[in-house]
Amino acid sequence: MVTVAHAGVSRVEWRARLREPALRFAQLFAVSGFAFAQPLFDILGKNAEFFAAHGSTPGDILLFGLVVVFVPALVLLAVEVLVELVSGQAAFVLHLIFLAALGAVFGVQALKRAGLGGTATLIVGAIAIGVGLALAVWRVGAARWFLTVLAAAPPVFFAIFLFGTPVHTLVFPNAEARAASASVRHPTPVVFLLFDEFPTISLEDANGDIDAGRFPNFARLAKSSLWFRNMTTVASSTTVAVPALLTGRYPKKGSLPVYQDHPNNLFTLLGKRYRMNVVETQTQLCPRRLCKRKQPSERKRLSSLYSDARDVYLHLIAPPTLEQRLPAVDESWADFGADTGRQLQEQASLPKVNLKTFYIGRLRDFNQWLTRLKPPGATPTLDYLHVLFPHGPWLYFPDGHVRAVAVPRAPGRTAEQWWNESLAEQAWQRHLLQVGFTDKLLGRFVDRLQKTGLWDKAIVIVTVDEGDSFRVNDNRRDPSQKNLGDIGFVPLFVKLPGQDQGRAVERHVSSVDVVPTIAKLLGVKPHWRMDGRSVLSPGPGSPTVNVSGFTMPLAHAQALRRKANERKLALFGSGSWGPKLAATGPYWQLVGRPVGDLGVAGSVAATATVDKLGSKLLRSLPSHSPLIPSPLGGAVSGLAPGTKIALALNGTIAAVSQVYREQGGGLRFSVLPAAPVFRPGRNRVRAFVVSGPAASPALREVRVALS
Repeated sequence: MVTVAHAGVSRVEWRARLREPALRFAQLFAVSGFAFAQPLFDILGKNAEFFAAHGSTPGDILLFGLVVVFVPALVLLAVEVLVELVSGQAAFVLHLIFLAALGAVFGVQALKRAGLGGTATLIVGAIAIGVGLALAVWRVGAARWFLTVLAAAPPVFFAIFLFGTPVHTLVFPNAEARAASASVRHPTPVVFLLFDEFPTISLEDANGDIDAGRFPNFARLAKSSLWFRNMTTVASSTTVAVPALLTGRYPKKGSLPVYQDHPNNLFTLLGKRYRMNVVETQTQLCPRRLCKRKQPSERKRLSSLYSDARDVYLHLIAPPTLEQRLPAVDESWADFGADTGRQLQEQASLPKVNLKTFYIGRLRDFNQWLTRLKPPGATPTLDYLHVLFPHGPWLYFPDGHVRAVAVPRAPGRTAEQWWNESLAEQAWQRHLLQVGFTDKLLGRFVDRLQKTGLWDKAIVIVTVDEGDSFRVNDNRRDPSQKNLGDIGFVPLFVKLPGQDQGRAVERHVSSVDVVPTIAKLLGVKPHWRMDGRSVLSPGPGSPTVNVSGFTMPLAHAQALRRKANERKLALFGSGSWGPKLAATGPYWQLVGRPVGDLGVAGSVAATATVDKLGSKLLRSLPSHSPLIPSPLGGAVSGLAPGTKIALALNGTIAAVSQVYREQGGGLRFSVLPAAPVFRPGRNRVRAFVVSGPAASPALREVRVALS
């Protein structure tokens, strides 16, 4: 009897001891679910392409979900338990601090969703929410009870993520998708180079021809191929546009860019007969049995997944001024911080820079794929590369110099919308300059084809998945009544085997016509219905442009395109990389002129403080540096938004722009000097307010400070 009673008492004591930690865990679990799990599951569930681009297995995704749901609360509880071994009161205070911190994290997201974007407002509001939650738990029994009940929410969030979002397709795939194979009557090598985020107007001169002065290699390609001037994309996002290109089918709502959802595609069509040299960067349409690419280890795969998920989450909670300094998460679907500038930094012995800005992994993919292009053999090859050029961030000059920047993303845009006209135009300049570098890559591509014999023997396809637009108060990529002429039309070049004379084709074709063209040329009858037709078919093509369900008569879209090209030419000229690519606004003719020839009419009580990285490089730029501090930007005091500002380097006006107010922040400037204006060692910098008529502007000096 004594033993039983003692055992009974022990059980009661044990339950009493467990009750308090269990209640605390429930409270931490509930609040961390709203602070971490719900926002991450919401954004990544709607964008399951994130997991597809990472090549995540069902196990990876399940493990990711379990970590997000349980680990934060378990870690915090473990800390509390350790503290309680020393002091129960200290553990309770720490518990309230943890709840306040989690509440503040939840609060900042709620305030951002409510449209309260000011940094101070977000910080103060988030702290108030966190402190209010902790006080309620401390003083109000009903609040503690309610928070304990809310512990049921995180598992519900997880269940919705797994079963109520497109992630379901990746976690619970159907039986192995079966692709329809076909025989090839004319087994000709196929070389398919897919660029990204590249509107046709970027290439055009005033006559609608290719601007051979700026883009000699695209002009060279056009002289030996069919250039389809009126090619349009069918989607405004990569993960929808690329599957349409590779299947000949219009996008299906809810489908992911994976083989499971698109088993009938170019790779499986030719897989029975062709050797595959395939590099997909944002999609996973080629099955592993055909494209025997080296898979990353589980450790590397999960490390990349968690690292990128962390960056996504930081964007959710960061105030606008801090968010701008995070790695961009809307320029690709994976490896936001994996492409680094370490190689360039080591070559140039430069001061430490943000290693998440250079995206040289894109260039590495291109170089490695290029070396794998081999002379035609007994077994035909499908050589396919999707490379993220000239896709942003726009960091390359035409000559190969790279922008040394702390923040890779061009300023002036929130989400997909431009909010400042001058900054949108500056981003357009950066895009065009990166198209110039893309032209150099194309030249190397053509040289390699000629060296291997593929130039004369293969079907060569060079095209783009989607366009881009640079209009204030309008979307960068999503179609609208204003920007369809910019984003809808994308380049398409088709070079037939043995072709040596090129011509421009006016027929309207679209993304879904590319695979039917390849099939027609190879004598293949696909065993699935395709929505497109061969671009070599007779007739004018469709009279309608359809981009992501946004439709417009072709003639109207073409008129928009002509106006967009006229705007580009008026802003930036054509034929060469002149001063208009280093200036926005009416004072572009100042660029390249010595300050001594202009005259300076006094000074203004204002200061322009160059950001830290730019200051370091201006003080000491290594010889033959591949990195150039452009844009040069920083904070401004004493000037009004819209004030025109010119920056001089080493006695010559290098760039012109205007002062702008950062959203949720202070006044700033950003200018785009070109590589030739810099010199090794120390670079002398001056700044001026510019006013008056463009023909005879007045300059007043602004004090420049280096950080």
